[in-house]
Amino acid sequence: MGKWGKNVAASASSIDALPDGILEHILGFVPAPEAVRTCVLASRWRNLWKRATGLRITCIGDDVKATEFVGHILRLRGHTPLETCDLRFCNFDEDDDTLLMNGWLRHVVASRVRMFRLENFFQDGFQLEDMPFVSQHLTRLDLIGVNLKSRLCDFSSCPSLEHLEIRTCYWWSDIRISSESLKHLAITDCDFTTELHALIHVPSLVSLTLDGHFSSAPVLGCMPSLQEAFVRVIRESGFTSDHSHYWDCDYEDCYSCHGTVHGNGMCVLLGGLSEAENLALVSESKTFVFGKDLKHCPTFSKLKTLVLNDHWCVAPDFPAVTCILKHSPVLENLTLQLFSKGPQHKIEMIGTCSSMYRSLATSEHLKAIKVKCEVVDEEVHKVLKFLCSFNISFIFK
Repeated sequence: MGKWGKNVAASASSIDALPDGILEHILGFVPAPEAVRTCVLASRWRNLWKRATGLRITCIGDDVKATEFVGHILRLRGHTPLETCDLRFCNFDEDDDTLLMNGWLRHVVASRVRMFRLENFFQDGFQLEDMPFVSQHLTRLDLIGVNLKSRLCDFSSCPSLEHLEIRTCYWWSDIRISSESLKHLAITDCDFTTELHALIHVPSLVSLTLDGHFSSAPVLGCMPSLQEAFVRVIRESGFTSDHSHYWDCDYEDCYSCHGTVHGNGMCVLLGGLSEAENLALVSESKTFVFGKDLKHCPTFSKLKTLVLNDHWCVAPDFPAVTCILKHSPVLENLTLQLFSKGPQHKIEMIGTCSSMYRSLATSEHLKAIKVKCEVVDEEVHKVLKFLCSFNISFIFK
């Protein structure tokens, strides 16, 4: 036997020496078709794939053989417990394939899956059955590219759920994202339409990301355990023909484009963020969308690190940044990203407060102020002059 043949035999012998549990774990990282093919390796491998701890499926709806294959493997493996399931699909018809997809989802959840990722790619939206997930075992859920309704966003029957990511999804009814156990929530590139109302009730949340174009502003409930939050409100993600400017959406009452908030005296976003320890608030819209919230600005009693962009720093009076600084009594670190989206910035300046002549408008705990920009132009100079009025001096890094 040649050297190559000996190496192959040695490798096969090494794999065969592994216990079934480890092989089942390894097969959980292999795409489902390849995992199934291992059944021909030897009699020992015949049923190992059925007990794999992970299931990774990519299915194109107009491929009949592909959909039949998914049905076969789910039926053959039964409800053997799953650690992870990654189900990616496209070209599914909402009229013809909804029952099929919902059957797959129920099967996966019944398999006591702990981490479940459902992604619709290359297609705008797919309507899932408006029924809540019910699982004692689900700890992480990723929903990508699907249409959601209210009952599907009720996670009160998933007491172990801690991580939820919702990306490029659409809502077609009033929603209430509800979970007592959830600790990490990310909603990105989604849209809350103007006609609908959205309430996010996640009192145990530790980290929050809200990033996208919101036709209607979601209302955040109380989150007393919130450690960090990133909120960015952008305009409609489109460009004019010269690829240089964003274009506005068609809604006159759009929150992202016009800062419209329904309900008098309501602090829509900032109220729910008032318990955060680390907070980034970025407005990239036509209108400064946090302005109406600041009229009822809460006190950020735990806030130690704050990141703001240039929409918060409007000359000559700088009312927005002044307001939030006054309501942040324990703030230690402030970063201003001025006319630069980053993450790399050409210029970074470090400011420090004079302990002897500290302004009453800033926290007595404020240690460092960073200003990041591309160039120190007239607008940036106005911001620096404003900060110097608080006895803050700067050095270039």
